[in-house]
Amino acid sequence: MTTDLIGSALDRVVHSKTFSRSRSLQDFLTFIVTQSLEPDQNLKEYRIGVDALKRGGAFDPAANSIVRVQAYRLRAKLADYYQHEGQAEGLRIDLEPGSYTPVIRDGAVAMLRSFRFPGVAFDFLPFDSSSAGPSPAADNAALLHAMVSDQVDLVLRAGLKHRHVPRSARAHLQLEIRARSSAGGLRTIAYLSDVESNWLIASHATSLAGDAPATELEHAAIEIASVAWQKLDALLLCNG
Repeated sequence: MTTDLIGSALDRVVHSKTFSRSRSLQDFLTFIVTQSLEPDQNLKEYRIGVDALKRGGAFDPAANSIVRVQAYRLRAKLADYYQHEGQAEGLRIDLEPGSYTPVIRDGAVAMLRSFRFPGVAFDFLPFDSSSAGPSPAADNAALLHAMVSDQVDLVLRAGLKHRHVPRSARAHLQLEIRARSSAGGLRTIAYLSDVESNWLIASHATSLAGDAPATELEHAAIEIASVAWQKLDALLLCNG
């Protein structure tokens, strides 16, 4: 995988229709990809805020969450691009949760995000933004989906670290989030299913304003991830 190939892939993404109205995300993605190719790469939150998002030398990541929020938005926008406009891309640029270092991989890699732990498999289905209606509702729905992905990762790691999983336990769950526009806002429903039996274990509905702030979306994501963990924990308890 050469630098030229990565540069061409980056150029197609930032000049795509998906990113055409997101100059700040174009700058964010260009900066982190370019930096990742440097031998002395510096992808700290402060550096991104100052150099990519032009927040100035007084930028304080502890007091300003703009870099983290934009990382969520970038991850959601990349997922949307590769699900639709960039389906045929040979290379795929991803931003993994908890990191600002982009991952360059084969474009044929499935978009399904799977979490694997001893005795536990948890699949998080890709998000289809077409049903969420026009922006900003669709943008917020995609952002919520990206936040849920991060929160599920965190809650599973934290929960299973302190939870004994019997060797005989076999849990395989699937989480899907569907969204639709409502009057002046957005309604999302998270569906948690058992893959083996195809039974619906839980559903969780959330109503949000179409232009809800990132903090409100994050609270909703934490709620969804918490419900998923509670159901998984109860399932493991029954299996134990």
